[in-house]
Amino acid sequence: GKIFGILDDRRNFKLRAYFQRFTLKARRRVTHIVMDMNASYDAVTKEVFPNARVSIDRFHVIQQITRAFNTQRIQAMKQLNKNNPQDQKDYRKLKKYWRTILKKNVKLNYTSFKQFPLFQKKYLTESEVLDYLLSIDDQLRQSYEVYQELLAAFDEKDFTEFFALINALPASLNAGFKKAICYLTKHKEAIINSLKYPYSNGKLEGKNNLIKVIKRIAFGFRTFRHLRMRVLIQQNI
Repeated sequence: GKIFGILDDRRNFKLRAYFQRFTLKARRRVTHIVMDMNASYDAVTKEVFPNARVSIDRFHVIQQITRAFNTQRIQAMKQLNKNNPQDQKDYRKLKKYWRTILKKNVKLNYTSFKQFPLFQKKYLTESEVLDYLLSIDDQLRQSYEVYQELLAAFDEKDFTEFFALINALPASLNAGFKKAICYLTKHKEAIINSLKYPYSNGKLEGKNNLIKVIKRIAFGFRTFRHLRMRVLIQQNI
């Protein structure tokens, strides 16, 4: 988790130039690299680190699936008729309880009753609220089932089941959601590696967030050099 370098540019030629300062012998000793789903990084990695296995960080895989489903929820909201009183109510419910619809099944509450403001303050369980939200749109319900199955397979680190689900997506599935999920097959090998091996970008993402906070607190820096120095000073480097 220790910073040893911060680059001012992430374009391919800059990354290639930076890593090629190290000898080929040293670069061949790199055995594993974790990154996000940026296609350009993948091209540079294979060229610069010929012996390295590539993993897609698990967070980014879940993010891709969740964003795809959340985009469909928003799409379903926009299709509702705002001149219809019932559709107006359903719109507000889909908007307010978005966390419920994105939550994993295993984390849903099926037993405790509480009041939900947009349900006339009736006492309902979280699962009952979810059932109503999914009843608003049939395609949303269908995508929800696929979404939950993919999350469950990923949590179990069962990459065989995970890609079997993607390859067997129903034809009637929402086109946008289906396209976003099928995109994961382009990174099949890297996603399998992410489930096989324990490595992740957690430390790196933490440092990246730290740098953004430093930048925000300072209201920006005049030059990259000043930002880099401030980060290294904060880290006692």
